[in-house]
Amino acid sequence: RSGSKNMITDEAFRQAVKAAIVEHKKDRNIAFIWEGQTYWIKRRLSNGRNQFAKSSVNVQFYTEIARSSIAHTLTGLSPEIVYLDADCMVTRAAGENINHWMRRRDVSKEEKLEILIRTGQALGELHQAGMTHGRPALRDFLFNQGKVTLLDWENQPRSENIKKRKTLDYLLLLLSLFREPYARKDYVEALEKGYADKAGGETREWARTFLRKHALIGHLAKALDVFHMKDVEAFSRLYRYLED
Repeated sequence: RSGSKNMITDEAFRQAVKAAIVEHKKDRNIAFIWEGQTYWIKRRLSNGRNQFAKSSVNVQFYTEIARSSIAHTLTGLSPEIVYLDADCMVTRAAGENINHWMRRRDVSKEEKLEILIRTGQALGELHQAGMTHGRPALRDFLFNQGKVTLLDWENQPRSENIKKRKTLDYLLLLLSLFREPYARKDYVEALEKGYADKAGGETREWARTFLRKHALIGHLAKALDVFHMKDVEAFSRLYRYLED
């Protein structure tokens, strides 16, 4: 699925990349059009997190290149890198993110359920291939004509335990849905169904066990619901949902 044969080596393309960066000097992610096709530039710049680590910018950049390339080779889920240099990587645009589709009024409920099923399947396919994402959120999943593409591969695995990594991926993806005002039980179930179609139901049980082991956090989140803090409320809803 990948390889240097698919890299764009045209000098005019390289100049278009450089021109887009000059035009958007402070931006980490830049969209530009070349020969009618939209591309995304991701630059070797800080995302504003982990500033305490001097090497974090380089580590994030090179980690993303490596992990995205591996995921593309194994599953085709990550975008293909078509241009690469020491300061940026470029991929073809792959549609709008899931939140965009879920908020559109001209997309039917049935279509939205199908999009969430495909999103769950994508994470399941990744896990079946032996990889995890690290911090999956609906904004990281792009959808275009039935195909799902997964972005943001800069997070290094924090544990050698693949079971724990899959569990956290699962919980974080569900949590990102619970953070949204459109979250409904049938939407959550669609996301879970898609995942189970590809990876089975054992990760859900691992997630339930994980939450039981950390029950105090769940009880605290419930108690804090009264303050209407978005992330706390989302976790409380997730905890209640998987607790049933």
